[in-house]
Amino acid sequence: MGPNYSRIRCKSAVSKSNLPGLDYTINPYIGCEHGCIYCYVPDIIRRKEFLDSWGELVYAKENFVEVLSKEVGYIKPGVVGYSTVTDPYQPYEKKMCFARKIIETLLQHNFRISFQTKSSLILRDVDIIEGDKVEVGFTITSLDREFARKFEPNSSSPEERVQALETFSEKGVKTWIFYGPIIFGFNDDDETIKNIMSLAKRTRSYLIYDKLRLKPILSKRMMKHLGEEFEKIRGHIIENDFRKVYYKVIKLSREYNVKVEAAFT
Repeated sequence: MGPNYSRIRCKSAVSKSNLPGLDYTINPYIGCEHGCIYCYVPDIIRRKEFLDSWGELVYAKENFVEVLSKEVGYIKPGVVGYSTVTDPYQPYEKKMCFARKIIETLLQHNFRISFQTKSSLILRDVDIIEGDKVEVGFTITSLDREFARKFEPNSSSPEERVQALETFSEKGVKTWIFYGPIIFGFNDDDETIKNIMSLAKRTRSYLIYDKLRLKPILSKRMMKHLGEEFEKIRGHIIENDFRKVYYKVIKLSREYNVKVEAAFT
């Protein structure tokens, strides 16, 4: 069975952002069918229907483009994070086709756009994602298929994400990689870090990294999927073992001449 799709209406499209480098955020969907088991969003939006069913329900804001078109006329242009609590190119986007109109609207009003996605569907709009007003980021937690199947069950495969990243890089679009969350025992090994660093160098991408940050709903979901393995992960987070991984990331970034930064200090 696939996810449950529903349509709702919104009163506002653009929100102020407190995330580094972003002035605004937009989120045309509530929920994300990628269903990543490490996703923190249910803890942020705290809607009852998502507590035990993340990935199984997605709301599309059917009037989003119309509302956005009005709002951009009276707010100061800036950098828009698209999207921050959902994936802009999750499978439902194939049906709704919001992105193309959103991109055109924002660029026409001199806004800059920063994408973050796990989906190769973004290639559908490659012809209009260009220039110095757009940057494209891909979450690449590992290049291992088994890791992706376990933690990111409905996302594009690592190979598809890499191919999409390479396409935008070759086109001259500014690109970045989000290596996170780093999960002890799964994607914190030297080979994973070297592979991702090599990819960043090859595509001239900068790299943002972050550890797994435990939150109540997230912890419950990971316990359900991982069982005893999660207890080991939690133990290493409590002991702050991520400093060792961060050191390796910084050390290798110097060897590969890749710009890196921690998502949060």
